Amino acid sequence: MKLLRYLGAIQRSVQRHGGGLPGLWSVITRALRIARAMGIGGLLHRVRASGSDQRPSASPPCDAPLPAPVPLEQISLKVGVMAHVFYPDLIEELARSLEQMPISYTLMVSVVDDAAAEQARARFARLPLLSDLQVAKVANRGRDIAPLLLAFEDRIRELDVVGHIHTKKSLYTGSAQEQWRKYLLASLFGDRERLAWMFGVLQAAPDMGLIYPETHSSLPPWAHTWLSNVSVGRTLSARLGLGWESTGYFDYPAGSMFWARVDALRPLFELELSLDDFPVEAGQIDGTLQHAIERLFALIARDRGYRIGVLPTDGSRHMAVEGERNAGAAFRYPLAEQLRMAAIEARVVTLDVFDTLVLRPFMTPNGARQLLALRAERLMGVATFAEIREDAEIAQRQRLGRDPELAEIYQQMGRLARLGDDMTQRLLALEVQMERDLLRSRQAMLEALPVLAGKRLVALSDMYLPKAVLRDVLPPEVQAVTDEWWVSCETGSRKDADNSWSQWAGRLMTTPGRWLHVGDNEHADVQLPQRAGLINPVHVLRPAVLFDMVPALRSLRHPAAAQAPWPEQLWRGLLANRFAYMADTAPHRVYPTPQLDAEDAGYCVLGPMLLDFLLTTAATARQRGIGSILLLAREGYLLEQAWMLLAKVHPGMRALRAEYFLASRRSTALPALAADADLSAVLAGSFNGCVRQLLVARLGSQAVEVIARVDPTLLERDVFLPEMADTLSLWLEPALPALLELARQSQQDWQAHLSKATGGQPAMVVDLGYAGTIQRNLIRLSGEPIGGQYFALRETAKQLNGLGWAEARYFDGRTDTAGSSLILQHDLLLEALLSAPYGQFNGYFRDASGMVHGEFGEQTLGEPGLEALAAVQTGALSFINDTCSAVDANVADITLDKCAVLEPLRLLAEGKWQAGAWLQELATEDDFSGRGKVNVSSTY
Repeated sequence: MKLLRYLGAIQRSVQRHGGGLPGLWSVITRALRIARAMGIGGLLHRVRASGSDQRPSASPPCDAPLPAPVPLEQISLKVGVMAHVFYPDLIEELARSLEQMPISYTLMVSVVDDAAAEQARARFARLPLLSDLQVAKVANRGRDIAPLLLAFEDRIRELDVVGHIHTKKSLYTGSAQEQWRKYLLASLFGDRERLAWMFGVLQAAPDMGLIYPETHSSLPPWAHTWLSNVSVGRTLSARLGLGWESTGYFDYPAGSMFWARVDALRPLFELELSLDDFPVEAGQIDGTLQHAIERLFALIARDRGYRIGVLPTDGSRHMAVEGERNAGAAFRYPLAEQLRMAAIEARVVTLDVFDTLVLRPFMTPNGARQLLALRAERLMGVATFAEIREDAEIAQRQRLGRDPELAEIYQQMGRLARLGDDMTQRLLALEVQMERDLLRSRQAMLEALPVLAGKRLVALSDMYLPKAVLRDVLPPEVQAVTDEWWVSCETGSRKDADNSWSQWAGRLMTTPGRWLHVGDNEHADVQLPQRAGLINPVHVLRPAVLFDMVPALRSLRHPAAAQAPWPEQLWRGLLANRFAYMADTAPHRVYPTPQLDAEDAGYCVLGPMLLDFLLTTAATARQRGIGSILLLAREGYLLEQAWMLLAKVHPGMRALRAEYFLASRRSTALPALAADADLSAVLAGSFNGCVRQLLVARLGSQAVEVIARVDPTLLERDVFLPEMADTLSLWLEPALPALLELARQSQQDWQAHLSKATGGQPAMVVDLGYAGTIQRNLIRLSGEPIGGQYFALRETAKQLNGLGWAEARYFDGRTDTAGSSLILQHDLLLEALLSAPYGQFNGYFRDASGMVHGEFGEQTLGEPGLEALAAVQTGALSFINDTCSAVDANVADITLDKCAVLEPLRLLAEGKWQAGAWLQELATEDDFSGRGKVNVSSTY
């Protein structure tokens, strides 16, 4: 199997380098260069890495409370500190920090000359609790990282915990960064008690692998990406066997000072790097081996199963599992304000296109590529479309020395896969059409662009679609932004190349100081324009990174990142786009705590859940041979609307008979009465109130009329259930024959109504839950084995045993008695969001003329509540509509993680996402238990 993977990797490499003999020769030549540089072992490692299965980088483990730190006197860790001294004038400062060490330790010091070595020995030898001092002179190469990995490797391997510090000045910023260094040292050392606490935690928590300070305020949020280190980072990650994700935001000890469990970083020592692997010192500010390794510390620790502890900026003694990453700096101003302030001196403004002017509904481009591959296979039988297209694009880029145009990519695809011209053109047209269908304008950007009136606007895109095709697939309002479109496949220049910016400055006939660039890519759209001397760029956050930057959104990330299945990328991408609009227009509504209006809540909380639930319902119906779906009141009011939207593009749902079926526990209880014992079952459960209220809640107003004729004094008596169940039965016994006669009269109307609704087909009810009482009643009325699909069921749903099947999408208390359910925990909130805009359905009644009509209880919501409810449900239906608009008939291929789609409900219910005053206007009715109207705000 391994041999086949290696051969496959070699074959793919040949194809990527042009195919045939030229491609083979290119691969051989490259292999010889690698062997000369890295040896045969390095070449074989490359081949193994190419043939290994790709996987995403490890997501952070679930946060967990820190254990109580072990007391200082019980700490048995073997601890060392490795200090790199490039600036000897800071030796005294390091010594003062080390004087706080509360336990015996080894100190390893690297210096770059003999004078510094002598100075270090003299000062550090006087430190208290120092058990061993080692000083090594090293070459000025690899800065503080190379000495850590090379100068004291054997000694560090013998330790349990190692601290890493250095004399950081960061002179490339124009002046020494004293505050950054002082902040890191104070956070990691501080005082004796602080160090005792950290060592105590490391002793108590064997899974704590790395401790370091929160990023210093001088670093921008976008520094938490790979920037210029992508190439080196990808190569290192492959050698280390790490997953690779090039576009996300991640944690790392910026400034490379930390405490680490040695085992957490062991893979770095096993790389067997040499000093020659590090570049000659030339004042580089990014893009070197040492910069890449700095970003790998936390990723390696997590990959080995350790968690990281990020120390807060306020110096308090707690640790976060993920850092804040200075995210607040990205949410200071609305997008329009950012553009207005940045463009004051600008004459020319260049605009990135994808994720800046237009958005796709997926978290990453790979989500769209997966859907394209599915369509290509289904419509045209091309089973390995994604691989062929990727290989073709790489091969053409290699051959042409620039980004290839889409037509050139498909020409190569035709050659690689031996496709005919007609098939090649059909596939090309399929991709173009899909781009046209997916792309939507970034609305907030278009709303902000008027502040740039009078500036020359130029669109810059690193893209394989030439200008004519690109403009054709863009929404009309985006096409109208500018007449100047510079696309890399035509210009030969890319934004991620340093020399492009100077070339473009000449073409634009402007100085960098009058040129503003706007884009989302941290390297190509922010770092390089800054480096080229442009006006400080406007960084437009692409929607996907919000899930990295905003702590309250992080739980929405998929662990497989860009490799996640396209349906998972779709629903998360739609939410990300929604939050992006909020961040663009009112950033305080996203950071630090998302604040949802009613429509946002419907879109983000209800939308994904309804999509998943209804698609699951349709699948269940097909599997069980169901033809009629009864969407029960009152949740069915919204479910029916969502169903109809999906059925427009989902052939399977369109073939099913689905309707909003007016039925409630109250309305079905009376006609389902068939014997004396049935009344006891109807009256079971808790209740506080009078008998009149109980009868209305459980059997309807007609039952009140029956009791009034037998003994009207009963109606005003107080009843408390379940304590008074036997007493109540005795009170009602004289009226039982009349109640059963009333039930028989009602049964005929219900049976006719059921028959009309089902059309004589096998039926299932669809409801929120919880005990399946309505389903049970309908089964008894119809005499047919009606099934049931629910959000969640309680253990009491066992009453359905022997009557009809029932499935719960999210939780089934009949089989998981020890588990818990978000649905059941937050049923009040969910019922309020899903409610219909009218009162409880009380049943069907015949008027004086014999006509059957429905009767509803009083609507308990006021006008503000009805407006809030309408907004919530508008948002939910908008999400369904956006899903259908994005993928059309492929909505039938969507299968979602049922736990993940409940996460927004948890976040809202637990206050991680905040609702506005609109939530206080919502309520639900609990007449069944005698509570009446229950305001959601009483719980949330």
